[in-house]
Amino acid sequence: MILKRAGIGGLALAILLASGLAWAGRPLDTEDTGTVEPGKAELELSLNYAKNPDDNTWSTLGVVSFGVFPRFEARVELPVLLVEPEDEKSQTGIGDTLVGFKYRLLDERAALPALLGSLTLRLPTGDADRGLGSEDVDVGLLGVISKSVGPLTFFGNLGYTFVTRDDDPNFWTFNAALEYRATQSWSLVGEVVSAVSDGKGADTVVLRLGSGYAVTDRIKLDGAVGFGVTKESPDVILTVGVAIAF
Repeated sequence: MILKRAGIGGLALAILLASGLAWAGRPLDTEDTGTVEPGKAELELSLNYAKNPDDNTWSTLGVVSFGVFPRFEARVELPVLLVEPEDEKSQTGIGDTLVGFKYRLLDERAALPALLGSLTLRLPTGDADRGLGSEDVDVGLLGVISKSVGPLTFFGNLGYTFVTRDDDPNFWTFNAALEYRATQSWSLVGEVVSAVSDGKGADTVVLRLGSGYAVTDRIKLDGAVGFGVTKESPDVILTVGVAIAF
């Protein structure tokens, strides 16, 4: 499901910078090294669609991120899903909840990239019997680097997710993204996101292009379109959303 792949990627999705603010996640899945400042919060709202090999999935996603102390951020992600399986009844309801924590170990310097570590827990709040979630808890560890050169910023992710269900294997995450700051308010972004099974599970690779526009220093609109590369990947992924800093 798209929810699981988003969680893998940090589902928190990549952070874009706008007017000095750290924008958590939108519109990519690649994580970056930004964190919300202590005592502040960010809200992301999005509408998403995925055409998968066996179903179509619509979702609305709400993400709230909090700055706990310098360089440390906590977040909660809650989706509402509409899953349309082939030749079966559609299902609607709350999906699995993601709880994440990020800590930036190193700030970027002239010759060195920024470095961040992330921990994500997938909690089984969705009904697995109805195809809205998975049983038990997944634990994801992610390492993140980022480096800026002029208007370009590169992000790289390497992670591993421990799946506690006996019937599903653990998997690796390999993500890379590039942001081009066209103007102070407008940016173009692209990424490759992959989940490689540590066993006999499905391997997924998604290529995505998107854009973000800062309406003000606290409100950013964004959108992206993605295409699956492997047989098990979604055929098409669409997302539009807004990020609001408080």
